[in-house]
Amino acid sequence: MSSLIKNIIAFFLFSLLINSGYSQSVGEKNYLIGKARLESGQNDSALVYFDKAISQGSKDVDILFSKGVALYNKGQFGMAVKEFEKVEVISPGKASIWMAKCYANLNDTDNCLKSLEIHLSSNYRLPESTLLLDHDLSLVDEDPKFIEFWKNGNWYTGLDKTLAEASYLIKSQKYPEAIDVISEGLDKGYRKASLYAKRAEVYMKVNNYRLALDDLNKSLELEHRNAALLNQRASLLYLMGKYKPALEDYKVVYALAPDEIKVLVGMSMALNKNALYDEAVTNMNTYLKYYPANDSAWYQLGMIHYENGYFFDAINCFNSSLKIKQNDSRYFAARGTTYLKTRTYQYAWKDLSMALDLNPNDAETYVNKGIAAINTGKNEDACFCFDMAKKMGNKDAFTYSEKYCK
Repeated sequence: MSSLIKNIIAFFLFSLLINSGYSQSVGEKNYLIGKARLESGQNDSALVYFDKAISQGSKDVDILFSKGVALYNKGQFGMAVKEFEKVEVISPGKASIWMAKCYANLNDTDNCLKSLEIHLSSNYRLPESTLLLDHDLSLVDEDPKFIEFWKNGNWYTGLDKTLAEASYLIKSQKYPEAIDVISEGLDKGYRKASLYAKRAEVYMKVNNYRLALDDLNKSLELEHRNAALLNQRASLLYLMGKYKPALEDYKVVYALAPDEIKVLVGMSMALNKNALYDEAVTNMNTYLKYYPANDSAWYQLGMIHYENGYFFDAINCFNSSLKIKQNDSRYFAARGTTYLKTRTYQYAWKDLSMALDLNPNDAETYVNKGIAAINTGKNEDACFCFDMAKKMGNKDAFTYSEKYCK
């Protein structure tokens, strides 16, 4: 597929998303709020919004599925099963593992195994190791029926075993061995998108972005509408400084999965790097409407404001980050650096000092603290900061040291 055609498809999908966004139903909005609450562990609140969405006519399978998960989280396993049964009618296999987990908690081995068999025969099948270590399924793993089920079953293919072995090696940080296992799988004819994606994961771990991108491209040639793979490639392209194609990928991801609001964070950062400040802020504010307690998102929005010269807006965002989490050096460093821009040097010095207490290995923060110290009459502290930054190889520190610390 040519680059032009890809761009046309991306634009078309995003246009559909934007146009539909204005007519988003109240039920859909309630679902998104409920989903955010569910992911934040607020199960009771999530259930309220899911029920609102359902009462407003939304019958989307994801709402029913999420309601089942919320009930499961609350330990209401019988009620959860009823919701998951509705899901299975619409999308067979999607909720089967959750039904198995519920039945295990209800000590109903027969129905647990029936649900587990459906799951293992579906496209939603989890890795064998995940199921064998599942806390809920362990409640019935000594039942002779359960033991016999696993003993006689032949649920996993050679591809599954290759992916499982590679995952174990990645977790053990044995990256060359993981690459060998994946490459052997490809040589055996398992030329699946999942293998290329898994090898891309390894290359990402060792910071070989070029090879990671090559494998993700191969994976997406096989599954070009896989939102998870597109999101992974978008993040990688952003890291590589390829902001325009990263933004194109993020737009397609959001068009394919508009309920994945978290995509808006990466999209906003890419929009900003493409000089689309207003759109970046709008998207990030939309995300924060649903996830107001995400300190990292407030930080990213603050950085967007900072990079565009809106320093007071940036400070407000960093304040929000620090209200939520006060042990992240980035937030103090960012606010301190922004205070420097507003020439409030004493505030800058305090924040940069706190950042260095949390992370004493940040050369740039030492330089910025040194600048704040110079401007507050703390020359001795300034020279100490510049000296520390020099030891870390910061070039600016040599210039400042030469000017102020002779």
